[in-house]
Amino acid sequence: MIVGAGSGLSASLARLLAKEGFTIALAARQIDKLKALSDKIGAVSFTADASQLDEVEQLFTDVKQKLEVPTLFVYNPS
Repeated sequence: MIVGAGSGLSASLARLLAKEGFTIALAARQIDKLKALSDKIGAVSFTADASQLDEVEQLFTDVKQKLEVPTLFVYNPS
């Protein structure tokens, strides 16, 4: 799971991890910017504001329900 996903470092990391066989969950406040990356690597995008505890808690619940429990977590908000 990459929280604060965008087009820079986190996108590069997502591509690398997908290539290595990881299932990728991307989280950002505006996931429309992640569509091309998600489509390209088969990631699932989730809307969440990392500065809001309730949204982060819901993010983990949603990722667990839709994918699995994250084994790697990257916190990269700008």
